Amino acid sequence: MPSPKQCFQCGNDNPADHAFCGNCGSPLTLNDYISRKVKDQLSDSIQNRDVLEMDSSIKVFKQAWDWIKLIIGVAVGLLVLTGAGVIWKASDFWSGVEVAKQSVVNTSKNSSDEIARSTSRFQQEISKQLDVGKAAIKTASSEAARQSQAFKTTTLQTQAENARQATSLRHDIESSRKELQAASKFEPEMDNLRKQLAQANSDIQAQQKALSSSEAFVKSVFGSHVIQYFSFKLNAGTARTIDLKNRYAVIPPTTPQAKNTVVLMLVDATPIEGTLQLQQRVAVQPPNSFFNVHNLVIFFWGDAPSGLEQQPLSVSYFPDKSDTDIIHSLSEHDGRVFADDQPLPKFGETDPDFKGNKWMNAQGG
Repeated sequence: MPSPKQCFQCGNDNPADHAFCGNCGSPLTLNDYISRKVKDQLSDSIQNRDVLEMDSSIKVFKQAWDWIKLIIGVAVGLLVLTGAGVIWKASDFWSGVEVAKQSVVNTSKNSSDEIARSTSRFQQEISKQLDVGKAAIKTASSEAARQSQAFKTTTLQTQAENARQATSLRHDIESSRKELQAASKFEPEMDNLRKQLAQANSDIQAQQKALSSSEAFVKSVFGSHVIQYFSFKLNAGTARTIDLKNRYAVIPPTTPQAKNTVVLMLVDATPIEGTLQLQQRVAVQPPNSFFNVHNLVIFFWGDAPSGLEQQPLSVSYFPDKSDTDIIHSLSEHDGRVFADDQPLPKFGETDPDFKGNKWMNAQGG
């Protein structure tokens, strides 16, 4: 595609088939542009010279005519006033005519000198304008040459880049063709691999579904794991301690036969069977040392009661959310501990007065 032509006068880009700029009307070829610039410069200079000469000629004629009209007027006046002095006045008349003639000559000479000086200045101005025109033409020529060289350089670079890209494209097409030919040889093996991959994906999805279900179950179960801590503060001596706020009761041994301290603890929910665990520090309490009635944990502490105050006792379990029949508080009446309104047996000793409660029968003690 031919490149656009740039105007030397205004820089506007024009289609390649245009001879004149669509913006300012200047020629788009360098020779025509230079010729037009020179012609415009000479035309302006000649027009200025003609105007100057015409003005000078009109000025000389007007001044001479004014002198002639003045002299004739004076002569006519003298003839009317005195008829006797015609000869003497005629002599004065011719003297005035001579003076007028000399004035016209002087004026003509001065006008000629002025015209000569104006012509000299005009020639100097023409020379100056020609120098300016030559400089402008030289600048335009240099700029045109620079733009032509830049366009040539850009064209060569574009051609080189296009050639490089074409070579790279041919190389890529050839490589792709060879790869396609090689891949077509392995098409049967690829079909087999695709089938195996589809089967593997199906198996993986089935396993993921099973794992997702199992993980959800495990998360649901183990996410509900509860740990509660009981920090005991005992009353002085061997008196039993019931802490309503912290929901525990500590009953030291009351007879020589009773060797264990009985610890009653209310947790927030009923533990699932087999998940209850008690621990103090790193010592895990043996499973036969405790049991639970709904959410009441009954623990037989084999050491001195003061040992309970050394470190908190942790009770961990998985809650049985289906059991809603839970105990809410512990209290003491007439020397016996009650769970809500139900009496509890005196654990570790004979208790003939215990008649059972809604959770435990009389033999449970």
